[in-house]
Amino acid sequence: MRKSKIAVMALAAASLVLALLAGGPTVAAQAADKPLIGLTFDDGPSAQRTAFVLDVLKQKGVKATFFLQGSHAQQYPDLVRRIKAEGHVIGNHSWDHANFPDLNQTRQRQEIDRTNAAIGTITGTAPKLMRFPFGNSTSYSLNYIKSIGMSGGIQWRWHIGQPGDFECPGAAGVQKYVMDEAAPGAIILLHDGNDVLSCPASQWNYLASTIDALRAKGYDFGVVAPSATADPLNEGSFGVVVPAGS
Repeated sequence: MRKSKIAVMALAAASLVLALLAGGPTVAAQAADKPLIGLTFDDGPSAQRTAFVLDVLKQKGVKATFFLQGSHAQQYPDLVRRIKAEGHVIGNHSWDHANFPDLNQTRQRQEIDRTNAAIGTITGTAPKLMRFPFGNSTSYSLNYIKSIGMSGGIQWRWHIGQPGDFECPGAAGVQKYVMDEAAPGAIILLHDGNDVLSCPASQWNYLASTIDALRAKGYDFGVVAPSATADPLNEGSFGVVVPAGS
């Protein structure tokens, strides 16, 4: 899921304007007296890394949100079922990671609908959340997902702009990126498929140590839920972090 820092920063500026017009920030996510962080994983499931991510999350007692690529979900249904069975939230990340502004309206609907159908067939429940590839939506696609009862696009916090995991900065680099972006209610962008699979295997050591580091800072972990207003903390995301199971 290649996203240049320039493109993401431009997205952030545009989304901030949208968020302010839509009613300003949402209340920071809290679980009891601990602020919440939402770990999100895009582009999976993959045979190479999704099971590893799930193993670490289970070991650490963390729930996360997985934005699945429809073609990958169809290819690895057992992993999709495991994601749901272990209490994680599943969202739509399009069928084949197309850039929506490059698609006509028919193709945009197909990317959304085909993925919803594939995930619904596997899990029995169609996603309610949509994260567009590269964070790039269109006015048509935003109106369409709203018309079918979905919430999106679900963005992420990108305030500091350190290299993300898809840029292969190594385990220490990914941990620095996450810790720099950490804030109460922050949605953190991570990946378990596509570009990140070409990064050195040692980079994946970041996950367990980063969870520990966030907990040491006083954070707990939540999942993404729909929001009626855009949140400037997460670049105009129509989603907020809530306790798992709420």
